[in-house]
Amino acid sequence: MREDSAISLENVTFTYEGDVVALRDLNLTARRGEFVVVLGANGAGKSTLCYLTSGIVPHIYGGRRRGNVRLVDLDPWDEPLYITAQRCGVLMQDPEVQLFMPTLKAELAFGPANLGVPREEILRRVQEALALVRLEGLEEHNPRDLSGGQKQRAALASVLTMQPQVLILDEPTSQLDPLGRWEVGEAIERLKRAGDLTIVMTTHETEEVLHLADQVLVLEGGETILQGSPAEVFSQTRRLEQAGVKTPALIQIQARLGLKDADRPGGWSLTVSEVADRVREALGKGQLALRPEAVPPPPALHNSGPVVLEARNLTVEYPGPPPVTALRDVRLEIRQGEFVGIIGQNGSGKSTLVKCFVGLLRPKKGEVMFQGQNLRRFSVGEIARRIGLVLQNPDYQLFTVSCRDEVRFGLRNVGVPEEEIDPRVDEALRRVGLEAYADLFPFRLSFGDRRKLAVAATMALGPEVLIMDEPTTAQDHRGRYQLAELARRFHEEGGTVLMITHDVDLIARYAQRLIVMHEGRILLDGPTPEVFAQVEELRKSFVVPPVAAQLAQALAPLGVPPHITTLDELTRVLVPRTPQVEGE
Repeated sequence: MREDSAISLENVTFTYEGDVVALRDLNLTARRGEFVVVLGANGAGKSTLCYLTSGIVPHIYGGRRRGNVRLVDLDPWDEPLYITAQRCGVLMQDPEVQLFMPTLKAELAFGPANLGVPREEILRRVQEALALVRLEGLEEHNPRDLSGGQKQRAALASVLTMQPQVLILDEPTSQLDPLGRWEVGEAIERLKRAGDLTIVMTTHETEEVLHLADQVLVLEGGETILQGSPAEVFSQTRRLEQAGVKTPALIQIQARLGLKDADRPGGWSLTVSEVADRVREALGKGQLALRPEAVPPPPALHNSGPVVLEARNLTVEYPGPPPVTALRDVRLEIRQGEFVGIIGQNGSGKSTLVKCFVGLLRPKKGEVMFQGQNLRRFSVGEIARRIGLVLQNPDYQLFTVSCRDEVRFGLRNVGVPEEEIDPRVDEALRRVGLEAYADLFPFRLSFGDRRKLAVAATMALGPEVLIMDEPTTAQDHRGRYQLAELARRFHEEGGTVLMITHDVDLIARYAQRLIVMHEGRILLDGPTPEVFAQVEELRKSFVVPPVAAQLAQALAPLGVPPHITTLDELTRVLVPRTPQVEGE
């Protein structure tokens, strides 16, 4: 192990109990003060790497290890967790599992108090950590009353009061809204600037770490397939795609247009304004051709289909104290055959709205109409059969002993004739690619496949409307688009789709209409390109348009159509004059 190394893994192979090999011949060295980003699809081994480094393996999860692991000056395998925890802090995806004290101040003091740190030193550490994550003034608040982003920053601060030399962040922003992701990202950036703390972070959000990473490690099936600087790794766009990892959009567009600059450190520009300048320069030199006619304006939203769902002056309150108003006099029409995206930060009313649409919530005021009739006239079975809801956590919807029984349950419950059930079960599993797992216990599936099973059980009922609530949460890049493709096929067959998500790139590709919610009201509603063009209004809800939309707006004076929202559209308009080869 090098003298300045904080983490060293040499030829590490790890097998969980049950002979599940999670890592194979892994090598990683992280120096003091280095920021290491670990990427890979779900199941690639990212969390296992975190567990091995922090001592969670073998003290909580058992298994067999081959190879050497060093954390600062010890092997986590040989030390009790209370020793390892003084050197390595861990922040998980869900902050709720790390917060349990009645006040934020007590939460931050808990760790060092258990180590016998003097009182004055504990108070100093608490104030220092609160300042670093910008939670000063909330010392007496119950952590569970904080917002999602504040909770994650509180959990981070509670780790920092232990003064670790290594910080492990396992997908810390995967369950957060745009505001929460920004808050946590800003706290991590301040940590990186503050000193010599070594940080290892797993994530699917490559855009967020592009400017922070010193080293990037990409795992596939437990093996390292790419390792190096961000510029070296993100240049391999095709290999990243094969591994189910998203290449940052700013690098994708430069790679497609052949704009890598050998004179620039790393070769890539990392801001929208810099990339826009590179495009202007390339157009001026004749290296790019501009073909605005390649992307015609999108048709205006004039859906002549009948109104399938309507919210009439909906107001919803959750009991207090104090009571919380989740929806405020919302009026909305969804027409048959639309694909509608719904975005906005957590607490804006998105999930409350769709729960009203399926009868899970009764509004305090107003009414929901389905095909012109008050939803209250329909039985629970009728609603379930005609309006399908897929929750963001599939585990709330799965409870039988096999995938086949999971799909069969709903069909029997709504009275489908017995002779029709098995063909519909087989067709539903085939559509989501789970036919080979029909007899498998659902909780032996990956998280992404459990989501597909929930979709299959919903779609087997033959609904007219499909509502997907946060299908991208905790999903890898490939899994997100697999679910979106299921919704697209349902839409092409005549169905109506409502999709709640924080993924603006995904929703720009699939939704023709976009609704932005803010503080229980509809802030914006219109064609997706028009909504993403209203940057100032979007800032109120902390929504940032897709990179392609930002570039199109910046380049509009040159003739780039400002209604572009996807990278595919942008690269049809901006075309290299000489063939370019993408990263292998």
